[in-house]
Amino acid sequence: MDTIAERILGILIERFKNNSENFNLERELEFKDPVTGKGLDEKQKELVKRRLLDEIKYKESYDGARLIPVSVITDPRLHEEWYKEWYEENNDEVNSYYWKRLENYLRAELSSKYGPVNAGRIVRSIDEATNGIISKLADPRRENFSYKGLVVGYVQSGKTANFTALIGKAVDAGYKFIVVLSGIHSVLRRQTQIRIDKELTGMNDLDLQQNFISEPSDAKRWNRITTGRLRVRRTRTGQFIVRDLGEFDTINVDPFKSYCIRASPTLAIIKKNVKVLEKLIGYISQSSEEDRTKMPLLIIDDEADQASVDGNANDPDSDPTRTNEMIRLLMGLFSRKAYVGYTATPFANTLIDMNTEDDRLEDDLYPRNFIISLPEPEGYFGTRKIFQGDLSEYFVDPIEDEGLLLIQTNEMTEYLSIAIDQFLIACSIRNLREDKNKPMSMLVHISHLTNVHNLVQRVISEYVDILMGRYKSAITHEELMNQFKETWDQYMQDSLRIQDEISSELLNPGFDEIWNEIKNVLSVIQVLELNSSSDDRLDYSETGELKVIAVGGNQLSRGLTLEGLMISYYLRDSRQYDTLLQMGRWFGYRMGYEDLTRVHTTETIWDSFEHLALVEDEIRSEIYRYEESDPPVTPAELAIAIRAHRRLNITSRNKMGAARLRQSSYSDSLNQTHWLPLDQPELLRANFNLGNSFIKDINDKYGFTNVRDSGVHLANERINGEKVLTHFLARYNFISKERTGGPGLDSENLLAYIYRRLNDEELTSWSVALVGNANPRGENRTVRYGGLEVNPIQRSRKYTERSYNIGVLTEPDHLNIDLDEDETRDPSNPLLLLYLIWKDSRTTRTVENLRHGMRVDLFYEVETEKIDVLGIAVILPKSRFERDSYIGQ
Repeated sequence: MDTIAERILGILIERFKNNSENFNLERELEFKDPVTGKGLDEKQKELVKRRLLDEIKYKESYDGARLIPVSVITDPRLHEEWYKEWYEENNDEVNSYYWKRLENYLRAELSSKYGPVNAGRIVRSIDEATNGIISKLADPRRENFSYKGLVVGYVQSGKTANFTALIGKAVDAGYKFIVVLSGIHSVLRRQTQIRIDKELTGMNDLDLQQNFISEPSDAKRWNRITTGRLRVRRTRTGQFIVRDLGEFDTINVDPFKSYCIRASPTLAIIKKNVKVLEKLIGYISQSSEEDRTKMPLLIIDDEADQASVDGNANDPDSDPTRTNEMIRLLMGLFSRKAYVGYTATPFANTLIDMNTEDDRLEDDLYPRNFIISLPEPEGYFGTRKIFQGDLSEYFVDPIEDEGLLLIQTNEMTEYLSIAIDQFLIACSIRNLREDKNKPMSMLVHISHLTNVHNLVQRVISEYVDILMGRYKSAITHEELMNQFKETWDQYMQDSLRIQDEISSELLNPGFDEIWNEIKNVLSVIQVLELNSSSDDRLDYSETGELKVIAVGGNQLSRGLTLEGLMISYYLRDSRQYDTLLQMGRWFGYRMGYEDLTRVHTTETIWDSFEHLALVEDEIRSEIYRYEESDPPVTPAELAIAIRAHRRLNITSRNKMGAARLRQSSYSDSLNQTHWLPLDQPELLRANFNLGNSFIKDINDKYGFTNVRDSGVHLANERINGEKVLTHFLARYNFISKERTGGPGLDSENLLAYIYRRLNDEELTSWSVALVGNANPRGENRTVRYGGLEVNPIQRSRKYTERSYNIGVLTEPDHLNIDLDEDETRDPSNPLLLLYLIWKDSRTTRTVENLRHGMRVDLFYEVETEKIDVLGIAVILPKSRFERDSYIGQ
């Protein structure tokens, strides 16, 4: 770069550091050099942009307006920088052949879906993210290396697109043998094979009516030792048998030695199956070590927490689990190799025992070279968006577990029928939004048992047939219309609220239009049973309308993509973090139909997902925190601590690796009273009076200030920590674990933690605030509390079987109410928030048929005396001495 561009780059880096929140990349690139008054030309802009993104370790979001973080933890002692120099010398159509072909293909394909501007942003985002990954891999020109890394993405967030681009760039740079480990099911292996063939090799084995990339020139043609071919045959009984002929088999491939002397790359898409991996290892072993030195190996492990993790790490006398052993044996055949695991649920991967040794094998697959946490992509509909504000209230329809009833009676159940009706309405709305030829799907996940899938598929198919018959019948048509009108009324109420929450403007057709369209939807609906025992296939290569109700289990849990997923009926509980989060197929891209997405599940399962949303965010925050630590932390020193849950396990017991239970820590945490003893007026009154005396005592000594007239009254002086603990927190009546069945605020451990921190001279100086509304609302009135004029807040609650749960008590603006804009919370300075909740708080949602988890008035069906309620929140700073928490190595 010339002097002007270098100077502008330096200025932009400083401007970003000073105001990252408002940094607009496109606008900043128009900056004029203060010395010469000149701006950047298009070539200079691209150079400055790349250098800027590399310098600040951020990447561009799809909307081009913000920069969002890519968290990277590396071990610089084990790595020599090489890619930046290589890229600058080889960024052209000849030397970056495979990536440039893919880049052009993606621009064309995505432009037809999202328009050229959005397509360009998406492709740039993939480019930048994969540059960050490949730059942490070993230089394939080196003589000997063994690299292991982990990429943490999001469920259904485009990990395949990321690793496909990584493969293209790796092959350009010199990696010659690519092995993709793609799940444990044949259908997932074939899905990945077709995707990579479509975007990289150009080989269309099945003559699919899809737009494949053109095949490379002969000199660059891929050597595939697996394909996407199928054999379909019919039995005497008329049943179709589908066999994956593309899976690895030694019969139809050239000797591995012959691939070692070819200039073009070799590709294998392999199922994570011991027999298949043994066959592959035996086949490769027939070549010589000298031959294999010419083949730098890159293993991409999709869903790296599934089957790959050593399940016997807790038993030093036992052999590693067989799949893990096979992967390590495969790597051991090569002197130049790299392993990159991709997962959205890294719970097991970060608990792998990094100190295992076996003379026969490679070191275990712990990502000792790098861990990269990808940012949440623009337009992604995941836990962060779902649990923002009140969105989950409209997104989830809590139901009773009627799975056993369905299995016992072989008949349609109440809540499943409502879910199917919603799906038909949603499909009709999308048809009217001009999405008619885009895939639309519904997930039904009750059990992992295939015989249950078959039963449920038959029940649903029969129900759909009955609906069509009733629609066509003059006798039953109007009755059916009224049934759908009732479902549509509530469904659209929630859709409009979701649109408000996400600031989306979408076409909302009236019921008459929808009712006319439902007949068309019913005529094309397919009900598919997707498991290893069924011949049903989900084929997105078909032209025309594809509207599917997918019934299944394990295949739907991991990897298999349900495009256009809108309605999920989900009753299969799991007690493992990784399994439960992976089974949430409702996460993904929902552009243009976020408002139509619903999940029908039990209160217990949804409570678990709420907890997992917090855990997932904490893991990413931990990676980011370690990245920023001084001195830098390496992956081998990384000790991610995973928040424990009383009902759930982090992962299966045999994947816990080196995990140990740690002392409970509340460092850098928000703790609030979700659960309240509404049917125990003596406790409510005691808490109310305790808070009144506590606030009055502070008010008499120091006074309070209504911060920015927000209704939040902040004490003018900080309060001694021992006094807060002994005079208030230790006397406050928290609801017991027995009343809630386990979840809730663990007051015993929380108070013990505060006591320990006080002994180490932390949490000594508390900010205290009484939270109310800025103005009275509705029938609510101003009250005098602790000598202050306060407008009580309103909080409805969830309709639950046990105890009383109001959900989130706090609001984001309250958590730093005592700090200046750029101030961070000192270890000595926690914040205590007291919330005065109006006893007549009501829900804004009117529902005739209440179900678990729906919002109701605060004291709905509580037969004891109504009393204004005092809820509390305790915001604790990061501890200097007790940061580690929960479970880790």
